[in-house]
Amino acid sequence: MDNRLADRFAAFKTDTKESLDDLITKIKVKELIEEKEDKTRLFKTIGIIVAAVAVIAFAGYMAYLVYRMIKPDYLDDYDDDIDYDDFDEDAVEDAIAPIEALAEEMEDKE
Repeated sequence: MDNRLADRFAAFKTDTKESLDDLITKIKVKELIEEKEDKTRLFKTIGIIVAAVAVIAFAGYMAYLVYRMIKPDYLDDYDDDIDYDDFDEDAVEDAIAPIEALAEEMEDKE
């Protein structure tokens, strides 16, 4: 009777040890799968964000192109801040007067 009890206890011990090893292996596999799923979820989220930014940038660029096609006179929108009225004609005439006088003298000599 003692041998049967010892044999049953040894069998129970072996089965329990195998069960615990299987359980530990399953837990490790589950952790690896969850870690992989987390990485996959992160990459999917980053991909969605990048795709959304790309779609918004593309839509903005297309709107800009449509604007340029509809309104090609975009250069007329700039304000002409350059005042050509500040041109000093008297200074030019004073600078040219000696040259004109010299030219007249040369013509007279010929």
